[in-house]
Amino acid sequence: MIDDILVIDGVVHAYNYVPENMVEGVSWEMHGGMLHALHKAFCPAAAPHPWYLPIERLCTPDIEMLGRSLFEESRVDACIYHSLPIYSFFKDGGAPLRLGRDLRARWPGRVFLYGGMTPFRPDAMDEIDRLVEVDGVVGIKFYPLDLVEGRIVGFRMDDQALMYPLFERMIARGLKTVAMHKAMPFGPTHHEFFEVRDIGVAAADFPGLNFEIFHGGFGFLEETVRQLTYSPNVTVNLEGTGGLLVNAPGKFARILGEFLTIGAADRIVWGTGAPVQHPRLLLDAFWNFEMPQSLQEEMGFPAVTPEMKRAMLGGTQARICGLDLDRLRQDLQTGPGGLRTEVEPSIWGAPYVG
Repeated sequence: MIDDILVIDGVVHAYNYVPENMVEGVSWEMHGGMLHALHKAFCPAAAPHPWYLPIERLCTPDIEMLGRSLFEESRVDACIYHSLPIYSFFKDGGAPLRLGRDLRARWPGRVFLYGGMTPFRPDAMDEIDRLVEVDGVVGIKFYPLDLVEGRIVGFRMDDQALMYPLFERMIARGLKTVAMHKAMPFGPTHHEFFEVRDIGVAAADFPGLNFEIFHGGFGFLEETVRQLTYSPNVTVNLEGTGGLLVNAPGKFARILGEFLTIGAADRIVWGTGAPVQHPRLLLDAFWNFEMPQSLQEEMGFPAVTPEMKRAMLGGTQARICGLDLDRLRQDLQTGPGGLRTEVEPSIWGAPYVG
C-alpha cells in the first residue's frame, strides 16, 4: 500500500521459458534471449544490482521468488496473474495457469487470475466455462498468434466468426474483461496482428466488455490513442511501457501524456510484468514520477495527480474485473499475513553480466 492506496499489479507471470518447454524447432536462445534482453533494458544502467536476474533464473518459473518480490519486497497488495496462451512456441503456453493457482494458494486473497486461451481450440466455449468454474478467473487473455496445423496463424479481435461467440460466452459467464497482448511483437512474423486497429469495432459491438490493451503505447501509440478516444470500454495496461521509467523516463512521459491529454486517466492500469523486472523498482519509479514541466508547456500534457495514480494503481483494475476494493482491503488487513511492510530486496540480487 502507498499512503492509503491499495496497489494492484495488473500483470505478473511465472515464465516457463526453459529449453525443454519449447515446441520442437523453436529456439530457446531467441525467445529466452528476447525476454532477458527486455529484463536487462529495464535494469538501471548505472546500478543493475540487486535488480538483475541471470537468464536461467528469469526463464525458470519460481512462484516463491515472484510472490515475495511482490508482497514482501514491494508495496504491492494484490496482483493479476496471467497465463500465456503462446502454444506456438511453448508446450504449456509459457506461463501456465497451474502456477498462478499455486501463487494464489500461497498468498490467499492477493492473487487473481486471467486465464489464457487460444480461440482456435475446438472446445473453446467449454474452456471458458472451465476457466470460470474450476479456476475462478476474472478475465480471459488472448495472444494474437497460434500454431494451427503446423502453421503460425494470426487473428483479429473483430473476427465475427471466430471471436464474437467467445465474447458472448464471456458475458454469459459474468466476465468483464478481454485482455489482449498488443503493441510488442515477438519474433520475425505477423507483426500486423500486434497492431490495435482491430479493437474499435469489437469494442463498439460489445459495450458491456472491457478490452484491455497490454503494453499500451509501447508501439502503435497514435492508433492506441485513437482507440481510447472513441471507445470508452478500451483500457491500456502499462506492462512493458512502465519499464521505460528506469532508463527512458522522457519516453514514458510522452506516452502517458498522450493518454492523459484525451482524458483517459481512469482507463490506465498499472502492471509490471514481474519478473521481467522487480515490481518494487518500477512501482517506486512510477509513484515518484511527475510529468515534466517542459512537456506540460510544450505538448499541453496535464500534470499527473494523486487521484490519477490512485485509479491507475488499483481503482481501474478493480472496476474492469469486478473486484471490491473495500472488501479486498478489509480481507488483507484481517488475513493471516496482514498488510506487510516492505523489506529490502534480497531474493533477486545477482552479479550483473552485461
